[in-house]
Amino acid sequence: MTDTALSVEGLTVHFGGLVAVSDVDFVVREGEIASLIGPNGAGKTTAFNVITGFLRASAGSVRYRGASLDGLRPNDVADLGVVRTFQKTSLFSGLSVIDNMLIGLHRRGRGRVWEILLALPRIKAEERDLRMQAAAILEQVGLSHRGGELASDLPYGEQRLLEVAIALAARPSLLLLDEPASGMNPSETQDFMNRVSAIRDQGTTIFLVEHDMRVVMGISDRVIVLNQGIILAEGTPEEIRRHPEVIRAYLGGAAADA
Repeated sequence: MTDTALSVEGLTVHFGGLVAVSDVDFVVREGEIASLIGPNGAGKTTAFNVITGFLRASAGSVRYRGASLDGLRPNDVADLGVVRTFQKTSLFSGLSVIDNMLIGLHRRGRGRVWEILLALPRIKAEERDLRMQAAAILEQVGLSHRGGELASDLPYGEQRLLEVAIALAARPSLLLLDEPASGMNPSETQDFMNRVSAIRDQGTTIFLVEHDMRVVMGISDRVIVLNQGIILAEGTPEEIRRHPEVIRAYLGGAAADA
């Protein structure tokens, strides 16, 4: 895990007179699980939004595997292999799990989304192939038994897993997860941690924003701490757990429990 996948240099974001992120530098290495943590308002999601093309930086640069992401649209960033999930669930709740997956897979096929869902004759072969791909991804995240169910009927933890499955449909080499364990119960959280670790083990680099310190300390290879828009610390989970400035600014009593 020595090669750099993602490189962020001098990242600065202004919202009017407010400086959300100030001259931030960090890297995410190939094949690791890296976590970005910090108090609410520290600039974590802002950084994610810049990396994935949903927000323009005021200054600085972002590169992925040597290619600049500066100024690219989200779909262009995704085409380079950088794909994200969001804090809030964004599923098609009235559709089945498998149909949600087919929508996520539409970038791989030549047919339009509505043609796939209507199963028009000219794309029947393509649909069969896409359904096989969808089933394989659902198996990967542990949802193969839920394919025919409505997305809205899934337990919350499985809805978050479905979002990850849809993101995996875009074949990311770097997957960004924005507070993926938010709202999960302990059992769902543990299962989610296992799934994320397995996804990394199968070749996908993971970069996540998360408030649940048990998740962060349990699966991360490296942790980056943001506070008031600047990098406060960076290191292994054990180093971060014992870092006095991080404990004072963010972890507090959670450091001993994580």
